[in-house]
Amino acid sequence: MANAFLTDLSATELKERYARVRYVFTDLDGTMMGPGSCVLKNAAGEPSVDFAATLVELVRAGIEVIPCSGRNRSMLHEDTRVLGLNSYIGEMGGLIMLDREHNDWEYFTADMPFDPADGKTPHEVIEAAGVCDEFVTRWPGMLEYHNDMANGYKYREVTVGIRGEVDDAVAQGILDASGLPLDWVSNGYLNYISAPTTLNLPEGVRGRAFNIQPRGLGKGRAIERFCERRGIDPAETLSIGDASSDFLMADATAQFVLVENGLKDPAAETFLAAHDSALLTHGRTIDGWVAAMRTVLAAVTGELEA
Repeated sequence: MANAFLTDLSATELKERYARVRYVFTDLDGTMMGPGSCVLKNAAGEPSVDFAATLVELVRAGIEVIPCSGRNRSMLHEDTRVLGLNSYIGEMGGLIMLDREHNDWEYFTADMPFDPADGKTPHEVIEAAGVCDEFVTRWPGMLEYHNDMANGYKYREVTVGIRGEVDDAVAQGILDASGLPLDWVSNGYLNYISAPTTLNLPEGVRGRAFNIQPRGLGKGRAIERFCERRGIDPAETLSIGDASSDFLMADATAQFVLVENGLKDPAAETFLAAHDSALLTHGRTIDGWVAAMRTVLAAVTGELEA
């Protein structure tokens, strides 16, 4: 049954889909985490330990949870440390942490040539092409570095974070003329604009978050690389998310689950029509995540009722 809710399928159908799952690649914001990126509240903002209990059960069942996020290394290092996880994919696929305990990781730059021997990060390679300065000076008040571009714990190593509002085609044209294979990627509308900021957007313009990133970079290709390096059978994988950047994971994993708030994404309808492996879970953000993972657990442990 294509694109049904998990609750619409029989126990037999759910077992066929999920009994082999041993690796869950998950988006964080809008998917695994609740309001304010909290894991001890439900989607309504009420205190809840449902997520923590479910994560513990996944680990006990031998299912590894791998965050796959736009967040940078420092943020994901703390996220995974607190949650007891050992691997992650950061910066929209640009940073692959295979084993955090042993610091086994690599940069992944997809179609952009990158030589680690040069001593520069991929971000510094992009910066050296001059596109960063052009972007932030061309549209004063309309575009600025996203504040996780600052030094210290917010530093990025692969992508360039920018926020504001500009014409996507013009932005991509600047990148096409840079001499590097780069993509201009929108990561959706801003829920709020944190200080400090130089933005002075017109009334009614929400602004968006953007990445300048290596061409072809995305969560899907990064998952493929992760599985290749770890020797993971793709048949044992599932991904879960809520937005267009997460839809790319579906082509790299055997199963995909969309949390209910993901139906608001403008690309959701087209995505679902093209992916029979994608199912929906009732519940927004963390509530949907917990519901989906409990279904997976029941399939893996054989607890689904016939």
